[in-house]
Amino acid sequence: MKITGGFLKGRIIKIPKGIRPAESIVRKAIFDRIGDIEGKDVLDIFAGSGSFGFEAISRGASFCTFVENNIRCVKIIEENAKSLKVFEKIKIYKMDFKKFLKINDKKFDIIFASPPYKFVLDKNSIEKIINILKKDGIFILETRKEINFYEFKDFILREAIYGETKITYFTCCLSG
Repeated sequence: MKITGGFLKGRIIKIPKGIRPAESIVRKAIFDRIGDIEGKDVLDIFAGSGSFGFEAISRGASFCTFVENNIRCVKIIEENAKSLKVFEKIKIYKMDFKKFLKINDKKFDIIFASPPYKFVLDKNSIEKIINILKKDGIFILETRKEINFYEFKDFILREAIYGETKITYFTCCLSG
């Protein structure tokens, strides 16, 4: 898989077997939508290969925190960081995202989560993720297109469908 923009554009990142990374077209659309991320602090939950986080670093994010429970994926993220020479701009937590949310005391500008398609984030987890956004931060959630978040309508900025994939953009602040 290739990075689609920024100073690492065109560089290839390794993908672990059995992992569904965010498609290049979807990542490009997300970054086109959110615009300039220079100096932003990013959190990549269910990081997999780290494709979203590495794309963010390539496009100017100052730092990316990866949360991944699968040791094979953690090793791939480490390998990708070394080959891209961005190891100093990342931190990897090898743990379940719920444990990370309990121990984390930091807020982020951009949070991306792409859980396995069979897994649906529960209401409590989404609330906790929204609560660690900085003011004007954005939480981007990749799911199957049929998943809906009606109870969060006041936090949803936009939804976009790409084939079978839905991207939902949440904010930390109530609308109105």
